[in-house]
Amino acid sequence: MEKELLIVWNEMHERLLNFVNSKVHDDDLSQDIVQEVFIKVFSKIDTLKDKDKLVAWIFQITRNEIVSYFRQNKIQLPADELVEDNEVLEDEYLDEIINYVHPMINVLPQKYKEALVLSDIENISQKELAEKLQISYSGAKSRVQRGRKLLKETFDKCCDITTDVYGGVIDCKPKDPFNQCD
Repeated sequence: MEKELLIVWNEMHERLLNFVNSKVHDDDLSQDIVQEVFIKVFSKIDTLKDKDKLVAWIFQITRNEIVSYFRQNKIQLPADELVEDNEVLEDEYLDEIINYVHPMINVLPQKYKEALVLSDIENISQKELAEKLQISYSGAKSRVQRGRKLLKETFDKCCDITTDVYGGVIDCKPKDPFNQCD
């Protein structure tokens, strides 16, 4: 478990710094809080009941450390910074998926990669996509659909994604955390 924890920690460190800094708006303080999180994660790893929820557990410890900082310093956390746990967990899983999506899009053939980036990441309409790529509208639609299908196949090879009945992501993890997909 320690080896897996170190791998996850190294992958998450920058994300945690950004997350903390978005709440406290101070780089040095963010470093300090993330260091406290690091200490707690490693000292309390034996309390984690479900190792598949390691990322969510680390984020929960991070949120608790941020709240502790605000309480200790008698600083009122702005109301818009407080988010329901379910929303935070959903955002965390979406963040986790985003970390997997970009490298996987990059391995797609160029024409599908370009179509997905423009339509799904840059949010341009498929009609605009057709004009930009100088292809027919139906060709643009087909290219995006094929790109999504290839991306899904790539995901299925490397990741286990669990969704709720509405299609919302409730869990995302690599099939083998020690083996990075190509």
